[in-house]
Amino acid sequence: MFLLPVFLLLVGIECYILFYPSTFNTKPAYLRKNAGAIEALVLGSSHNQNAINPEFLHIPTANLANAGQDVQLDSALFFKTVATLPALKLLILEMDYHTMEEKNDAAYFRLPWYKRFYDVELAPVSLLNRISIYSSEPSFFNKLLIDEMNPRKLRYKLNKFGFILNDFPGVMEDLDYDTLALAKTSAERLKDKHTINSPENFAFNRRKLDAIIRYALSHNLKLLVMSTPMYSTYIANEIAEKNMRRRHYIDSLKTLPNLTYADFEQSSRFDVHDFKNDDHLNSTGAKKFSMMVDSLMLEMIKPKQ
Repeated sequence: MFLLPVFLLLVGIECYILFYPSTFNTKPAYLRKNAGAIEALVLGSSHNQNAINPEFLHIPTANLANAGQDVQLDSALFFKTVATLPALKLLILEMDYHTMEEKNDAAYFRLPWYKRFYDVELAPVSLLNRISIYSSEPSFFNKLLIDEMNPRKLRYKLNKFGFILNDFPGVMEDLDYDTLALAKTSAERLKDKHTINSPENFAFNRRKLDAIIRYALSHNLKLLVMSTPMYSTYIANEIAEKNMRRRHYIDSLKTLPNLTYADFEQSSRFDVHDFKNDDHLNSTGAKKFSMMVDSLMLEMIKPKQ
């Protein structure tokens, strides 16, 4: 009897995590419900997650990009879902500064989430983590639950695609979009941001991406590879050697048929008010970017005259 309240509390927390609308449970639900109609699939990290809102796309699109999602997870998701999407015509891949050199290890705390929501298992998931999502990272969920109980915290709103519609909290808002203050504080803020410089990870990710691209092209899918908009402070923090490897790879992709590369990284069409932090668009910036991407998508898949 003493343990019963504790047990009920844990069950309540688990149910909240599983069923309260989040980007991680809304996206696969939309994917399953609309699998027969989806014509475009978006993969990538939080950059694509925050940048592409399917609400502003004329082509039925599922955005499966998620925070911390690396190329190996992109690959696993793609090969798991592609056969379930009979109307698929276009695949959108992320090619940002960090894309080719980040690689999650087997201890990455979100891996059990992919097993639960997508049936994708990159590494063995323990029995406990199969039963309980909360157990995968209690500190993460504790903070989430505390924030939910705080009436002063912003409540994020999701659309049916799992896209956040009011995603503004971040350093830009904190510093009142003051460009001088943002520049002055950027060195300390970005000192540990995407600093992995790994030719080994690059080679691993290239093999994974090449496999996705080969499959897509052999199955008559169009490919849109994009570098998303970044704020100037982030660009100034990039490592030249790392960027050079990425640029050489991009150059090799440009020679492929049915593949379009679009570089928005330093686009002058975005200013400080379009960003929530140095490397993520806010919801206003995402609307602007999504409409630009929409034009590219329509151009790529429209019937030839």
